[in-house]
Amino acid sequence: MLPNTINTHNRGLFNTEAIYEFLYEARYIILLYIIGDFLTTFHAINNGYGFEENGILSSIMGTHGLWSLLIVKLMILTVIYWNYCSIKASVHSYARNLWNLSRTGVSVFGLVLVINNLMVITVRSSLFECLGLF
Repeated sequence: MLPNTINTHNRGLFNTEAIYEFLYEARYIILLYIIGDFLTTFHAINNGYGFEENGILSSIMGTHGLWSLLIVKLMILTVIYWNYCSIKASVHSYARNLWNLSRTGVSVFGLVLVINNLMVITVRSSLFECLGLF
């Protein structure tokens, strides 16, 4: 929910009240896209079940290790937070719908990534291969 009581322009992006509200609003993003995808990717790669398909992430993890994936995901979460604050400060009537769409989209994407990783771990085939996409 985007309350009108917090004005990020007056208090800045890093006030604790806004951060706590964001963490609550983004709980499914954090659970699925950040934690779920990281843990399943870490498990799959660490145990030799698969590899990172994303070339950019693969390159970063090859250079800096598996934990760099978590750093990248936290950087993406920071961008999502900035987006949240920008939308919340908007005076446009569609701002609430934009946040809901953004939050739902990233959460569903995280769910798809977790399902894909679990399939790689359990049946040694990705969701995208089963659907004929790759």
